[in-house]
Amino acid sequence: MLRTLRPFLITLVCTWLALVLAAIVYSKRLTHSSWIFTAALPAFLFESALYLGSIFTETRACFASLRPVRLQGMLLWASALIPYTILSFAAGTFHGNAFYLLAVLTGAFAMWHAILPRRLAYDVGFLVIAAAPFITRVFTRLYISPDPHAQMDILGHLMWIRTGVIAMLVLRAWNPGPFSFWPTAREWRMGGFAFLCAIIPLLGLALALHDVRYAPSTGPWWRVGGLTLGYFFSALWVIAIGEELFFRGVIERALLDHWKIPPVAVAVSAVLYGCAHLWYRAFPNWQHTVVTTLLGVALGIVYFRAGSVRACMVTHALVVTTWRLFFK
Repeated sequence: MLRTLRPFLITLVCTWLALVLAAIVYSKRLTHSSWIFTAALPAFLFESALYLGSIFTETRACFASLRPVRLQGMLLWASALIPYTILSFAAGTFHGNAFYLLAVLTGAFAMWHAILPRRLAYDVGFLVIAAAPFITRVFTRLYISPDPHAQMDILGHLMWIRTGVIAMLVLRAWNPGPFSFWPTAREWRMGGFAFLCAIIPLLGLALALHDVRYAPSTGPWWRVGGLTLGYFFSALWVIAIGEELFFRGVIERALLDHWKIPPVAVAVSAVLYGCAHLWYRAFPNWQHTVVTTLLGVALGIVYFRAGSVRACMVTHALVVTTWRLFFK
């Protein structure tokens, strides 16, 4: 057992060390920072273990061995509430109404496939629930920070992603193809090649629609290099892994299996992906929606050709990194 879990445990230890270091650095930037160590750090340490556990195949298999499925759903539901409880009680920001709303949202999300049968209509309902918190930006109102300069809603985003991953891959037993943190050499090549093919049309469209403006990052080379790595891996392991699983690994996969017409599957998943960005910055953001729809087409083609979410993750992360380094 320990041998099979070794990659997960090594990654977890490295992640915890990084979080402790980040807490030390962040606390020096805030005037009143004691809550960083008493509230934020414990909540992130707990959440990181569950987030990593949702991605590693071995840990998902351990969770899947629990029976019955409703027990899995109940445990998933309870685990979704713990990080918020740790943060809010220790930081003094707990609100009963926020907790009840979070309990309703996470309960529906975690228990959906534990109670309802495996049918298309229920799968669509699950995807609607999955998108709702991001569209409504509810986590910014639930995860309150004692300091306005430190946003804690990322804790909710991480919780929602890993809850959805477990609900879909374990409770629903959905097969999106290969899914993990690290792409294979072939997936790196395919994702990188797709990025090179797509980036010029994407930038041209974004600039033409005034969706972005050129504003490159400045500073010492080591700072820019650190930002590049930070942008890339945060995009790869947080933004891309969740979005690519649901839009390509679930929606496009379902359309490919049902209709068996690749252009239609790619187009529909791309349009839905673009529409999910209508709420970006200010609703309705049609310019960003058009740009992300084009990105969705590129990502959909990569998924169809590679049969893997991980190849799409590479393309997605490279695009996000380019955006953040050179544009605003």
